[in-house]
Amino acid sequence: MTDAQPSGPDIPADDSAELAVGGADALGGDRAGRRTHAEFALALILDLVGAVGAILVALQTWQVVTVHAAPPRPDVTVHVTGHAVDSAPLAFALVALAGVVAVLATRGIVRRVVGAIVAVVGVGLIWRAITAAGAVSASQARSLVHAQHREVSVPSGAASIATHAAWPVLTVACGVLVVAGGALVAARGQRWRAMSARYESDPARAADPQRAAASMWTALDRGDDPTSRPSG
Repeated sequence: MTDAQPSGPDIPADDSAELAVGGADALGGDRAGRRTHAEFALALILDLVGAVGAILVALQTWQVVTVHAAPPRPDVTVHVTGHAVDSAPLAFALVALAGVVAVLATRGIVRRVVGAIVAVVGVGLIWRAITAAGAVSASQARSLVHAQHREVSVPSGAASIATHAAWPVLTVACGVLVVAGGALVAARGQRWRAMSARYESDPARAADPQRAAASMWTALDRGDDPTSRPSG
């Protein structure tokens, strides 16, 4: 006849349920915190990439103005950057870049207002990129040539203008990123504040259920009853 193996200490159902609920709350808090961080990072990356991309694109050559001179004089070629064609896209991009800092520095409803402003700036960036896609006017071409070559006169019809459509298209794409980032901040920014306050301000509170679980299983491994109270 074999002896019955001693069983471990029984855990009251109420304590087990409390432990399970605490562990589930901690797990849910971790998942919510990760989701919040992911949304926050995504919004910042969209705004940052869109703003920096628009700034870099604005410094590229969008159009080339060529003044055809009478022989034997050579033709005069002027490379015109996007900023020279229209300064507004670069200005909008700088505001969007400042929006990244503003989002980090604000909380709650103020952050949502900042997000809405960033989204509007992105719409402005798209609009001005589209309007700047066409060739500059003859008078603007003469001004651009004269700014770099004061000795060159540009008679009417003596200049040809070549455009590079890829740069305005890329600026529109950057504007779309800025709009997406701003809209995400406007829609979710206030919620980020509440969740960050709950799960980040007091990390010890979220770790308590995990420490309790670890202590209970350690006690069980030693053969102790974790639910028993020491006698006074």
